[in-house]
Amino acid sequence: MNKMKKYTLLSLFMLALFFTGCDDEAPMDQALYPESVYLVGAKDKIIYRDLNLGYVQDTVYASVAISGSLPIDRDIVAEVKEYPEAIKRYNDRELGTNDILFQNLPLDIYNLPAPIVTVKKGEPYSTCPIYVKPATLHIDSLYMIALKLKSTSAYDLAKKDTVVLMRFNIMNKYSGLYYMDGVIKNLSNPNDSVVYKSPRKLQAVFDGNTVRMYHLQNEWSKGATDYRPNYCFNITVNADNSLSLVSWQNFKILEGGGTYYPELRVYDLWYRFIENGVTKKTRGFLYKERKSDDEQRIINDWMGEHRKYD
Repeated sequence: MNKMKKYTLLSLFMLALFFTGCDDEAPMDQALYPESVYLVGAKDKIIYRDLNLGYVQDTVYASVAISGSLPIDRDIVAEVKEYPEAIKRYNDRELGTNDILFQNLPLDIYNLPAPIVTVKKGEPYSTCPIYVKPATLHIDSLYMIALKLKSTSAYDLAKKDTVVLMRFNIMNKYSGLYYMDGVIKNLSNPNDSVVYKSPRKLQAVFDGNTVRMYHLQNEWSKGATDYRPNYCFNITVNADNSLSLVSWQNFKILEGGGTYYPELRVYDLWYRFIENGVTKKTRGFLYKERKSDDEQRIINDWMGEHRKYD
């Protein structure tokens, strides 16, 4: 390479260094779009939170976040306010005249102890706690609260999707999706029996130890205030893991009992009831949904070993 070419290349290299040095910030060090303050979940309109009936007071959280491509360079203070008119708007827009309507949580069972939320410098978000006393909530009602940002100390509030609707699911440690594996027998005619396996959603009711279950029939009507009122009963897990069964409304349960196995998440239960003037008995297992085939085989083997026949 001759001296002229070397000199030209060196000059170009030095020129590139000069212009690079003049650019103090790389593109990724600059804000790519304006920051704004928003409630997490507002875009999706509804977020879901569990309320545990086993607690005198449960706590759920709403999150305030800062959008932007860079960490924030200061503390941002935002105020959250309740916006109950959004619940009515949702009912009017999304639900029919025969649907059960969402209602705002009763004002005397919840509060926002710290509606002023500070997102710390360098952090993407912070949370707003909501304290709820869930024991008074009715299992067959639908509850929400609606939240909206009121103000911020810096940046703009988000222009769109500004309201979060928070829907509550009432639960306890015994509730959830289970499967019933049982047999129903006509006590006056033992040859008249039904073997069935089907999913059962156990719903928390009253306290941390009681769930409601429905029997075999699938009776339900849209907009009804009670879920299968003619075929429901409550199961209470006692301190010694024995079971107490009582009717819910119209189901004619005569007696029942059994044992709950917490390590297996299985109810081994039985109950006698009257259906269309005929006395029958159900015996079987309620087992928690399993996550794999191997886990299902284990519980199937256990039920096979412990199954009782009347």
